[in-house]
Amino acid sequence: MFPDFHEGLQIEQFSGVLLGSLDQYDANQPMQTWQLVSFSSSVPVVFASDDRLHDLLSQPLAAYQFRLMDWVGRTENPHKIPAVVAEAERIRGASALAYLPMDLCPVGGVLAETMALIDEIETDPLRQFVRRVFEQRDVCAHYWTMPASARHHHAHPGGLAEHSLEVAEDIATQNQLTPIERDLGVAGGLLHDIGKVWAYTDDMFPNAAGQAMGHELIGLSHVERHLQTLESHWPDGAYAMRVLLSGCSRPRPDGSMPSALVTRIRACDQRSCERSQGQSARKSRSWMPQPWQPPVEPNPPD
Repeated sequence: MFPDFHEGLQIEQFSGVLLGSLDQYDANQPMQTWQLVSFSSSVPVVFASDDRLHDLLSQPLAAYQFRLMDWVGRTENPHKIPAVVAEAERIRGASALAYLPMDLCPVGGVLAETMALIDEIETDPLRQFVRRVFEQRDVCAHYWTMPASARHHHAHPGGLAEHSLEVAEDIATQNQLTPIERDLGVAGGLLHDIGKVWAYTDDMFPNAAGQAMGHELIGLSHVERHLQTLESHWPDGAYAMRVLLSGCSRPRPDGSMPSALVTRIRACDQRSCERSQGQSARKSRSWMPQPWQPPVEPNPPD
């Protein structure tokens, strides 16, 4: 922040991202508090313009230069209202994901490692596709903090992001893959459970849509507009991602499906589930063989 002072009014410039999603917006609460974040900084704010707030929440995550108004000395009196956002100007060419704080996901290191893995996707339109998905406000509001399941694997806050990262990292280390297969596998691993953001209740049980369609098809429908953009640049990549995200594993008679890649992602998914500590009551759902221990030789007699 770079503050100026004008007759007791402190004007600050804050470069960062507005967190929150449109479903959290309440027109009947004009003084609702929101969070601006930038790396390790977080600022509670209200908006001078309700229309501007609604406009920002209606768009994907983006980096902005915010102009904040506050009274000098407010930090010494935390009971006063938060700073007021007077203006917000888009920072062109800046990635919103680069401004997210590392503690947004309660599992340490997951957000940073996920962003690093996305950056390693060599195919430019596919990398941009994955970024656009993670820039969706409803994804950002839930993906990083929700469990992967209610009682099975990764059943803790941040478990969904942790599990998805494990699947993608497993795929990324398979040396037999071509560069294109690796890119598609990483993208598919990170997004294979993205539909859970919209398919589950807060206590991680399937909602009506989840019960009717399954989280794979729900996720596919919510990222379809991004897939259409990907298709305009790389049709084969978009077709492959639709297969990977649909959860469909039945091979077509003519072989026109990346069946081997689908199978690899499903295997990495299962491996991540089995290696999760989970809940003791559900450990019987998977089994891992214990390593061989060489027999202990008896001590020779004296």
